[in-house]
Amino acid sequence: MQTERWHFPVWLWYALLCIFWWGLWGFLSKIGSAAASPMQMQILFTLGMLPVALGMLLPMRGKLDRNRGGVTYGLLCGIATGLGTLGYFAALREQNASVVTPLTGVFPVLTVVLAFVVLRERLNKVQMGGMLLALASIVILSI
Repeated sequence: MQTERWHFPVWLWYALLCIFWWGLWGFLSKIGSAAASPMQMQILFTLGMLPVALGMLLPMRGKLDRNRGGVTYGLLCGIATGLGTLGYFAALREQNASVVTPLTGVFPVLTVVLAFVVLRERLNKVQMGGMLLALASIVILSI
C-alpha cells in the first residue's frame, strides 16, 4: 500500500514570507510615522522599493513584457498601493498600530466582494463565514 507524502506547498512558503515581510513593514511603518509625515513616509517607502525592483530587473536584462493589460494593471496596482499606504501612514500617525493594522488588514474583504461581483467568482459558506468573522474582528480589536 502506497501513501502519498504530504509536502509543504510552494505557495504557502511564499505566503508565509509575505506575512513576515508585511508584518515587519507594519511595525517599521508605525515607528517611522512618529518621525515623518505620511507624505514623506510614502516617498521614502517608494524609494525603498526601487532596489527590490532593480534587483528583479537584472535577471530579466531590463526587459519588461509589453502586454498592454499587464502594464495597465501593474501601474494601477502601484497607484492603488501608493494611495493605500499613504492612508495607512496617516492613520498610524493618529492611532495605535494595534488598532490601525487589523482594521486595514481586512482589505481582502473588498477584494473578495469585487471578485464576486465583477469576476463572478463564487463563495462557499465557509468563505462567507470567514468574511463575517474578519469584519467582526475589527470591532473586537478596536475596543
